[in-house]
Amino acid sequence: MEYHFDLNNYESDLFEEKGDNTCRVYVFDKEHNQINNCTVQIFLSKNGLIGLGTELIRLAHKFTIGKHIHMEPVKKENMVQQLGVYLTPDSNPTIVLCDDNKDIDEICESLCK
Repeated sequence: MEYHFDLNNYESDLFEEKGDNTCRVYVFDKEHNQINNCTVQIFLSKNGLIGLGTELIRLAHKFTIGKHIHMEPVKKENMVQQLGVYLTPDSNPTIVLCDDNKDIDEICESLCK
């Protein structure tokens, strides 16, 4: 399957039609306690963006709820690329999960209650 989209026209992206293009981000400490009110920053090179984006599209094409990919920082003895990128040694382990999130309208409705 091939995906075609206009790199310069942000107004006709089909994935936005239903408002179900949502993402949840959680941060945990070493004891697996959720950390709230923090900022998450992801620094990517140009090819890192292309690699990650490509692999996320491939993952979406094989989407199964619960499917997940662990991304570990590189070590001298372990130089593994996951989801099209290498995590630098100073990065935190990251897990990307396929989930059935609510659409944005449902999320906003629950916030207004």
